[in-house]
Amino acid sequence: MREMIDAALRRQRILIVVAITFGLLTGVAAEGLRVVGGPLTLLALLPLGYFLWSAVGSLRRPPSAAGLRIDERERVLYAAPREDAIFAPVMVGFWAYQAVDSWARADGDSFLVALAALFALFTVGFAVTFWQRAPGVELTPDGITHRRLERQWFVPWAAMDPTGLIGSPRATWAISLPVTRPGLIRHGRGWGRGRHVLSLRDVDVAPQLLAATIRHYLAAPEERAAIGTREGYDRLRRALGGGG
Repeated sequence: MREMIDAALRRQRILIVVAITFGLLTGVAAEGLRVVGGPLTLLALLPLGYFLWSAVGSLRRPPSAAGLRIDERERVLYAAPREDAIFAPVMVGFWAYQAVDSWARADGDSFLVALAALFALFTVGFAVTFWQRAPGVELTPDGITHRRLERQWFVPWAAMDPTGLIGSPRATWAISLPVTRPGLIRHGRGWGRGRHVLSLRDVDVAPQLLAATIRHYLAAPEERAAIGTREGYDRLRRALGGGG
């Protein structure tokens, strides 16, 4: 598991560097096109078009249909990051482009200078945030770890109501956990809220399957000790009717 997560994080970092570099160079090129003038200036709209296309593609992308993976060495069931999750680096690259473009067009305009500084701040802030971790979900005998790009949480099984509702509407990107003891939840460094919600937009697992798995272990606490073992995984698959 750790090797797969580390590889995903390396890929994410490479995409961030490439996106920022491309954004900066595109901003410089856009200024050159404005100097040339004529129809070529329309090419300066391409970065905005690509950003919007990527945003729409991310929103319309269907949830994963993948199953959970098992790592017997680390005693964990987990869902890895999706390989097609590229919107975060694209967004960072677009902020970099906007910073250069706004600065080049400022020509002493204080508003555009301030806008360029704001976009530069966004670029650095989001790049540093997205550099820290790759998204994912891990189930262990102790609880659930869910990582978003901006933050990480650990939700112990003891923090959840075994009979509570686990929200997993079809074709949604999130699962709400039946947390009744929020004081037990631990979180890592970062920003953002949502400790009760597993965000699966960039995670490679079917939301309905993950919800059913969590529901199974909440209802059968005696099975939790076997999480991450082949025997426990086989029993989980039988309990879920062949899923997992």
